[in-house]
Amino acid sequence: MLSVLGFAIGYLLGAVPSAYLLSKLKHQNVFEVGSGNMGTMNVARNLGFALGIVVLLLDLGKGALASYLGLQLGDSLLPAYAASFGAVLGHCYSAYVGFRGGKGLATAVGAALPLYPVGALAATLLLIILTLSLRSRSNLAAVIVIVLYPAIIWTSLYWRGLTPSFALMLSVVLIAGIVFSKYLPSFRAELRQT
Repeated sequence: MLSVLGFAIGYLLGAVPSAYLLSKLKHQNVFEVGSGNMGTMNVARNLGFALGIVVLLLDLGKGALASYLGLQLGDSLLPAYAASFGAVLGHCYSAYVGFRGGKGLATAVGAALPLYPVGALAATLLLIILTLSLRSRSNLAAVIVIVLYPAIIWTSLYWRGLTPSFALMLSVVLIAGIVFSKYLPSFRAELRQT
């Protein structure tokens, strides 16, 4: 029951459409500018870098808050795993804006921070390195990190002497699957352009 509550809390937080709400401050609709994606890159490219940074921080924050609140629901970690999954699902398919949303990467990293911070930071560092190396192929960089994400989390926990549970890895794989599915159309389009 607490896991269901954790999932619900995570979904409702993750579904808060940060980019959509902030785009309204500029009398724009984020779904109608640039790529139409409700995420940091689209906002930064089309509505201003500063606004993009705010969206990034809010998306990270709502993921982190969801996992943190999940951790407060009893002694088990299951509600926190459910909350982290719910936050990413909510961001990608927000009920507040007709089940549209962003790609979920920032929210996934935010959700990971209270649960497995070393893995979250390792994935972020790899993303930065790949993005800088590949330059014009940012979607490829993201897809590589997403595919490796479960292994990064597992390795980061194992390295610290912890044995990742099945429930933890299931939530990580589900999160990676959602984010991967959201990046796939952009990744395919990027491949066609090269």
